[in-house]
Amino acid sequence: MILKSVLLGIGILTIVCAVPLYSSAQEDNIVVAVVNGSKLKKADLDQELWKLLPEHRAIHGKVAADKMERIRKEAMQKLVETELRYQDASAKGMKLSKSELNEEIEKISSRYKTNKAFKSSVSAAGFDEKSFALLVERTVLAERIRVAEVDNKVMVPDTAVREYYDKNSSRYSKPQEYHASQILIKVDPAASVEERSQRRSRAEMILKKLKEGAAFADIAAQESDDLSRIKGGDLGYFHAGQTMADFDDALEKMKVGEVSGLVESIYGYHIIQLNDKRPPRQIPFEELRAKIKAELIGNEKMRLTGLWMSGLRSKAVITYPGEK
Repeated sequence: MILKSVLLGIGILTIVCAVPLYSSAQEDNIVVAVVNGSKLKKADLDQELWKLLPEHRAIHGKVAADKMERIRKEAMQKLVETELRYQDASAKGMKLSKSELNEEIEKISSRYKTNKAFKSSVSAAGFDEKSFALLVERTVLAERIRVAEVDNKVMVPDTAVREYYDKNSSRYSKPQEYHASQILIKVDPAASVEERSQRRSRAEMILKKLKEGAAFADIAAQESDDLSRIKGGDLGYFHAGQTMADFDDALEKMKVGEVSGLVESIYGYHIIQLNDKRPPRQIPFEELRAKIKAELIGNEKMRLTGLWMSGLRSKAVITYPGEK
């Protein structure tokens, strides 16, 4: 499917006018879903479809046919949910005044050089003036009712945040951390015995220079085969388990300021300098308060949204004309 798109912003929302290049006005008006008697058309579905496509496109910009069908089903679900929210907003007395509607449409049209260009884009997306106004109204009210039914009902007191931290304290601990530098002499896994021996001899010569007092950072910059050489071999801080077992084992036995002997791995020969060591620690609650609260708010929004939408769907009559 080849799509032509026009990005149209509505407040914090985004409307995307999208339509196949080969589509006709007749195709745009095909009814794809009926929600409690309200007809949703192909042009409406294209809106949701285009919003999802950027997340699923491969590097070459194409989407496989089977994947496109899955995206289409997801878009249909979002379209139906938006309509259910819009109907719920209307049932609860939410309205968009004519001046508010015009203001929202003006926000969109202001992105175009001329009003003619704006109207052309709307038309290309399969909408006339009336259906586009309905699209804008539906989008805005669906978001307003979501805020009222979900965001404004979320309650996460500080006591709940603290309780969650205490119950999940094991998640918020940091293992022992190391700050190390290295010099790596690479050895190809397919290297012959002779080649491996030559590489080891080079590593031993470097180690000898360090023992004689050469600065580790200088030798790393000159001799290391690892990219860390540009920083004098500095690897920064990392915790146990983030490196190879042989590397970890060597670090565990070292004292701060010490330089290791040769440490052999699948990559070659390492010479390690331990710059600092931090013991395991529990991350304080205050460092995590905001992060945990945001996580709990997100979870609560998902729960409330699920309950709300389940209730709306259970009372709705939804059909999909044309689908078997």
